[in-house]
Amino acid sequence: MADKYKVAVATSDGKTVDSHFGHVSSFLIFEVDEESGKFEDVEERDVTAACSGGTCAGAISESKASSDCGSGAGCGGHNGAGEASSPMDEIAKALSDVDYVLVARIGPHAIRALAKYNVTAYDIVLPIDEAISKINEFRKKIKERKNRK
Repeated sequence: MADKYKVAVATSDGKTVDSHFGHVSSFLIFEVDEESGKFEDVEERDVTAACSGGTCAGAISESKASSDCGSGAGCGGHNGAGEASSPMDEIAKALSDVDYVLVARIGPHAIRALAKYNVTAYDIVLPIDEAISKINEFRKKIKERKNRK
């Protein structure tokens, strides 16, 4: 039986990985068959965007807000130390059953929040099919290396 895994994709058009982790209000969830590389869209999962209207909660100014989203300060208005109920943590919890998250941009706080659930994030701007194909190729190479040892 082939291994299957899930990938969450931040997309504005359903075709391209093109959205910032903290700005999306939903992720497309794909289930991927590792052996064949075939995948299917299994759901659209709604989340509460951590950043909205071009600004992040708790930011001092609009220009500071734009830079905070990718800087590690986190979009939740804290210093990146990671509050249990921060918006980034809430999104990570909602995606805790997926293996990978594909986004156009993601900051270090969001990466840490996802890592708590063993979810790996990649910032990549590609058509969804190409991005998932690259993830699958990577998984196969890792598995081959482990099997050689």
